[in-house]
Amino acid sequence: MHIRLFHKTNSRSQRILWLLEELQLDYELIFCNNDPENSNLDQIENQNLPTKFPTVKIYGNDPSDIITLAETAAISDYLSYLSNDLGISQLNPQEVHLYYYWKNFTEATFMPDLALKQIFTAIIAKTPLVIRPVSQLLKFGFDRGYLNNALNQHMLKINEHLKDHAYIAGNHFTIADLLLWFPLLACVQSSPTFERLQHIQCYLLQIQSRPAFQRALEKGQWSAPIFKLYWSKAWS
Repeated sequence: MHIRLFHKTNSRSQRILWLLEELQLDYELIFCNNDPENSNLDQIENQNLPTKFPTVKIYGNDPSDIITLAETAAISDYLSYLSNDLGISQLNPQEVHLYYYWKNFTEATFMPDLALKQIFTAIIAKTPLVIRPVSQLLKFGFDRGYLNNALNQHMLKINEHLKDHAYIAGNHFTIADLLLWFPLLACVQSSPTFERLQHIQCYLLQIQSRPAFQRALEKGQWSAPIFKLYWSKAWS
């Protein structure tokens, strides 16, 4: 089996790169950007899938045995299934429900709310100057009326949970931790309020100290200053 990961620097696809390193799978990393003429994008396109990141192509022994898969949660579940690692197999019965809850909370609730921050920021940037105050007012109202409070509640809940758990699902590092890392880091580096959440800070230091994480940062050309600037703008 050979895997190709189509990757954008400082994007959510960093988590799949990290997972591949954790599972020690044979993979090829292909960097892509927003240029529609980028030839690497042609390798992703499939009649059933849009061009999005991360995307993986998984090649079997037969030349016709190729699986193209998108969506971070789907990719992580499938790779975990292939490797029989970092999923529920290492958890005790009391931890399994935590694994399923936090893994799905991250992708179904936390990440969409965080993405709204960037969506409104992008709308403002693309709005003509003469009417930009209107879009800025809409963002301000939505932030104050819903989004800031929702993200604050997410972070407080996670911080409280981590007070009594080494990892998000219990005593073992799993895919749930790997998925949660990205939105947690984005929030912590964007708002001084979140920098004071001690249990989240300790948790991030712990999972980011893993050798596979460090290898993935280097291979994925991760830039901490660019990541922090990108998300900080969304909170301004």
